[in-house]
Amino acid sequence: MMAVAALAALADGEYGIAEKYRAEALLAEIPLFDVFDLAEAMEILDDDVFALRSDRVAATRALEARVAAFADEPDRARTLLRAAHAVITCDGAASAAERAEFERLATLLGQSADALALG
Repeated sequence: MMAVAALAALADGEYGIAEKYRAEALLAEIPLFDVFDLAEAMEILDDDVFALRSDRVAATRALEARVAAFADEPDRARTLLRAAHAVITCDGAASAAERAEFERLATLLGQSADALALG
């Protein structure tokens, strides 16, 4: 979840308060991801965002691997794609870069981006 949120939040190159609060709300709401407490999950998200800002290429590869690990779990994959949708759209209409990232995440998760089409 944190990897998806980080990639979605930084799709347009910006990580604002809207994305951070939306990701935090999602982490608090989704019982599927109760392995971490909320503070731990937010710390991991912050680390993922920092990694993307520090070395975009290497961090993206690492986060993609974490995301792709859920491709064989359709229910979780759909939940992750919905989370990406929520993060991407939390600050308004999706940009071209955000739409492209959403489609890329859908592919990594073995899902159809059309199922949750971004406007």
